[in-house]
Amino acid sequence: MTDTQTAPDLRAAAREMHDAGLCVLPIKPDGSKAPAVRSWTPYKLTRSTPDEHDAWFGDDRAHGIAVVYGAVSGAVEMIEFEGLAVREGLLDAATEIMEASGLAEPWNAVLGGWATESPSGGRHYRVRVEGADVPGNTKLASRLAREDEYTDEERQRLREKPGSRIVRVLIETRGEGGYGLVEPSGGNVHASGRPYVRIAGGPASIPVLGRDTVAAIRDVCRMLDSIPRPESPRTAPRPAPPRPDGTLRPGDDFEARASWEDILSGIFRPLTTRGSETYWGWADGVGGVKATTGRDEHDRLFVFATGSEFAPEVPYTKFGAYALLTHGGDHKAAARELARQDYGTRRLAAVGAPATATPPAPESQPAGDERPDEAPPAEAEGGTEPKGFDYARTFGLPATVRTPYDYRVTSRGVEVLSTSGENWLRVTFAPLVVTATFEDPDGDQYVELSWIDHSLGRPRTISRIVSRETAKRGRKLIETLGSAGLPAVEGDARAVEKWLAEFEAGNVGRIPSEQLARWLGWQDDGTFVSSPEDGIKVDVPFEEQRGPARAHTRKGTLEGWKDTVAHLEPFPVPRVAVAAALAAPLLKPLGINSFTLDISSRSTKGKTTALQVALSVWADPSEHASAMSNWRTTLYAIEKRLNLVRGLVTVFDETMAVTDDTLIDEVLYQLPMNHGKARSGGAFGNMLPWETILLSSGERPALSFTTSQGAAARILGTTIAPFGDGGGEAAAAARDGVLANFGQAGPEFIQYILSGLAQPNGREALKARHRALVAEFRGGGDMTNRRAPMVAALVLAETLACGRGLLPYEPLGHDVWRALFTAHNPTDNRPDMALDVLREYVAGHAHELYSTTRAVTGERPPYSGWLGVLSSDKGVMKVALLPERVRKILADADYSLDAVVGSWVDAGYLETLKSQRPAHLVPRRFDGARAKCLAFTPEGIAYGGQDEAA
Repeated sequence: MTDTQTAPDLRAAAREMHDAGLCVLPIKPDGSKAPAVRSWTPYKLTRSTPDEHDAWFGDDRAHGIAVVYGAVSGAVEMIEFEGLAVREGLLDAATEIMEASGLAEPWNAVLGGWATESPSGGRHYRVRVEGADVPGNTKLASRLAREDEYTDEERQRLREKPGSRIVRVLIETRGEGGYGLVEPSGGNVHASGRPYVRIAGGPASIPVLGRDTVAAIRDVCRMLDSIPRPESPRTAPRPAPPRPDGTLRPGDDFEARASWEDILSGIFRPLTTRGSETYWGWADGVGGVKATTGRDEHDRLFVFATGSEFAPEVPYTKFGAYALLTHGGDHKAAARELARQDYGTRRLAAVGAPATATPPAPESQPAGDERPDEAPPAEAEGGTEPKGFDYARTFGLPATVRTPYDYRVTSRGVEVLSTSGENWLRVTFAPLVVTATFEDPDGDQYVELSWIDHSLGRPRTISRIVSRETAKRGRKLIETLGSAGLPAVEGDARAVEKWLAEFEAGNVGRIPSEQLARWLGWQDDGTFVSSPEDGIKVDVPFEEQRGPARAHTRKGTLEGWKDTVAHLEPFPVPRVAVAAALAAPLLKPLGINSFTLDISSRSTKGKTTALQVALSVWADPSEHASAMSNWRTTLYAIEKRLNLVRGLVTVFDETMAVTDDTLIDEVLYQLPMNHGKARSGGAFGNMLPWETILLSSGERPALSFTTSQGAAARILGTTIAPFGDGGGEAAAAARDGVLANFGQAGPEFIQYILSGLAQPNGREALKARHRALVAEFRGGGDMTNRRAPMVAALVLAETLACGRGLLPYEPLGHDVWRALFTAHNPTDNRPDMALDVLREYVAGHAHELYSTTRAVTGERPPYSGWLGVLSSDKGVMKVALLPERVRKILADADYSLDAVVGSWVDAGYLETLKSQRPAHLVPRRFDGARAKCLAFTPEGIAYGGQDEAA
């Protein structure tokens, strides 16, 4: 749009802005900038429509056009630099500060988004705010008007009120409840008669920035404000009258000698300097500009951000800032300390000789409400305890906790008075204290260390539990907690261990002492911890266990969970999974080893949902929580996950996600041993213990991954789809229900079990019920008998829970349990099923078998190569197959050759030769070559007329 274009297409402009989600208004062509509607208030809430646009802008009507900002336009805000600001270089200054403070990329996005030049030469930039409401119209930067800029009306106002301030707004925003004119408005719409001109982008290119980024941009603009601020004696003490002898007071001397770099070190760092003004950001580099100094000849500090001990937008002198940071704003204490450090001419006695050191400077950002200790005054030499750091507000410790003598704790860290008493020596870079002591059921002692961390740009408390042995060895402590942000370096290790020992010794009986659990479930003293919320501190030995431990939490209600599992009544498989979750704490009192419940099928009919329902007995079953694990991991990671529990269920989903079949094989083999693999070299993860029922699911049965022939006796497996063919609605209701209600049933069930065990002969009564069920589920086969104790445990758990009213249905009939697990189960008969697959393949691909007849006729090998060879032994045709072809055929059907070949040998399906290694690979010659083959007996694979006999 240019000055020569006299008939802008406002309807097209309105359409463009409407398509970008903006609300537009017509503007009167009289220079007033007022909306050309009776009331524009409704358009603060509801966007104008294309029909209204046609009515307002049709027939080339002489109107201007404006955008309503805020929520109605999709959280769009306009940042306006007035023409005066642009001419005085504030736009360039803002850009330079943005670049210095790490905001270059978002600011360039704003400048290159939708930009408009106003008739006065100003700039209008738009940004869409994500994650927060757009504030109302805000003046960000102004200055006092110069006398030569006064209008006649302003001069008259000064004559009437001489104390008035005439202000020129330089930067402001249009936000919620505000509007602004846009191009192609021109003509008489603006009093100057000049048009609004687009200089970059358009409505469709408005950048989207997060609320924190937009807030940082506003803060930079506020720093360009030059309106004088009123000063408070608390933050900017007025200079005292000169002393009669002409000497300086300590505060005045400090004001003249100290530098802002020393005072603000560890809190702010300088980013850039323009003229005399320096712009500061957080010392850790997070965020943009947060403060300025040197704005005028008074060199005051102005902080624009929250999160520090400084009040926002309040001027501070150097002495006022020092007093706040080191003495909580106590000017007398600050002056006394400066006198000790040789500021001014008056000196006070210290613990030792007078100090000549420079003043201590803050070394880290202050943490919230903490209040710095002051140095021990001269009168403290007699043994009087100095005022203490506020441990109650900062760390939640009792108010009686005190700082040991000769130490001080401030927002900068822990310091100890030097032997000479001349200065303070740093021990840590942030407050570090003992916040609790613990003893686990084995009698081992631990301490909880807590400190203030600023690594994310804001103060936060970090707590970690370490053994008392580690806490007493400074180097080991720093090595152990260094990655967690412990605010100490190895050179201060001895000082750190001495500080912690002094702090704990000086606060015996004040620091809380608690019981500690290192895992969930049964503890060695007979208690049961189902969640970190049970009132017993849980500190797991591995970092990877923290997420799953936290996921063992509660949400919703027990009644809500019961209403949810009522949907399971017609579906045995998910009910069995719930029974397994409830049976996990029964393993210990019943003396049963850990085992696996595997739910597998090729369908997508609720396997994961069944596991989620089971997991909801104890924990958050959602996918974003860490309680539900996946088979796509490592053996050591699985062992650490199992090590978290002693009597709680563990869930691993998606067997097909495993990257190495041997992983599941090893887990299924190791699980019933109740401990992990032995690792040499004294590894911390050596033989990690556990006690659990492992719930597994996937399209492929877990047994198909194992080469151990006894694995079937340690696994209860079913291939029945959990929710059948018509249970989709029930599965969805169950999933939604347990996501809203979890962690309720398990703790209620374990309290019931504990109360029963506490009765006379309670444990024996529980075992007797289990033994009766075991006898009932024993059968004629060895596999059934070996599985009976596991099935009986699940049946007992469901029966107890139903009797307690935790499960809103009657227990499954024993015939259902037998049908699922103790009768013939297809997941047990893997060798025969795999052999059936191979028999069918040979029957359909007989032409791929080499024979002497084919050799005589000169028949060429098939395209895929020979499958094996036919040979005759005393008139009996025998089939020998190449092992790699067999391996591939079985793998395509989800069977492992290694898992079944041993059973084939034991059953007499394969010929063996003792001279061969392995014995079941027998040499056969065909097509001029000699190769080792799997030579099947007629009982294994019969050929031709031998099928019926076989």
